[in-house]
Amino acid sequence: MKRIFVLAFLVACGSKQPAPTGPTSESAGETAGSAAHPMEMPAEMQAFHDLLAPRWHAAQGQQRMKDTCDAIAQFQSDADAIGKATPPTDANADTWTNATRALAAAVGELATACQGGNMGTFEAAFTKVHEAFHALMAAAGMHEGMGEEGHEHHAM
Repeated sequence: MKRIFVLAFLVACGSKQPAPTGPTSESAGETAGSAAHPMEMPAEMQAFHDLLAPRWHAAQGQQRMKDTCDAIAQFQSDADAIGKATPPTDANADTWTNATRALAAAVGELATACQGGNMGTFEAAFTKVHEAFHALMAAAGMHEGMGEEGHEHHAM
């Protein structure tokens, strides 16, 4: 069962490298990539994903925090663009709106954490952004049957 969750995570969050075909472990899931998201994202979501993914998958530490915090204005701009975008046709409008607001709020918390410079606070806030983005993907119908408990997240 854990292998399924790890593979689901890889599909949801991976890079463009192929997913492993053999048994995986949690540590393999942290470094192995996968194919692109199974459904095409709206342009606004793709832009946010393209900003988030390399920072999320970077090794934890001062450089990851610096790179992420240096991009906070773009995170805010991209989250705002998602909030103004037309919901995907398969999305429930209320669920979509709530998810876009949650993403914007999480990015706001990340901005505050960046100002404080505390690594633990930053990582907690960055995790919220990542989880809010996946909740938005679920609201858009991109995580069929997979809520946050449906796949593992690795804070790296």
